[in-house]
Amino acid sequence: MNTIKILIVEDEHSIITILRIYLEKEGFIVLSSASASEGMRLIDEMAPDILLLDIHLPDKNGFDVARKFREKSDGILIFITGEKSKNIVLEGFEIGCDDFIIKPFDPVELIARVKANIRRTGLAASEILKLGDLTINLMNKTVHKNNLKVDLFTKEKMLLFYLAQNPNQVFSAEQLYDRIWGMDSNADLKTVQVHLSTLRKKIEDNPKKPKYIQTERGFGYKLSIGNH
Repeated sequence: MNTIKILIVEDEHSIITILRIYLEKEGFIVLSSASASEGMRLIDEMAPDILLLDIHLPDKNGFDVARKFREKSDGILIFITGEKSKNIVLEGFEIGCDDFIIKPFDPVELIARVKANIRRTGLAASEILKLGDLTINLMNKTVHKNNLKVDLFTKEKMLLFYLAQNPNQVFSAEQLYDRIWGMDSNADLKTVQVHLSTLRKKIEDNPKKPKYIQTERGFGYKLSIGNH
């Protein structure tokens, strides 16, 4: 499972489109912004693992976004730019960037550079899913909200971690029932809804308007990643 979140901050929509196609094909969760201000908001809200960043943006300098990212994270920072001047490159590395990719670039090479940085930093070994103020540790099976541990009953935990291991995938109540309770259980489908309801009360800010465990009407439920 790949739960690495990549934020692209770039004002050329064609570049965002092609990067999204290649990155999502590799299994990454891709967020994007065409402005520095929106990018900085997404850094706060989404805590991306990797930032692919243009330097020249319509509202602010990309270095401002890079500094914001570095204040929040030691994740991978890669500049994508047409700038080749020594001073620009030096400033980027002083901020703490991991790599420079010069436009125009080959998307295949960019993917290779991203993967190389992931291997170098050990990010691929990470089994921690961060969704806004919610942190799900897939290794030790713990859940924290606003840095406070969330106590879950066994079936609640099994439900959450099954959904977390398959982010953005919709499962029907029948599928969740079979997976968590098993075919021979004496419970019924209503128990799925009951446990999802109690789970939402523990992890959602507003259980009536859930942003993590979402209902796809007529289809089922999913753990939503990418819009928090």
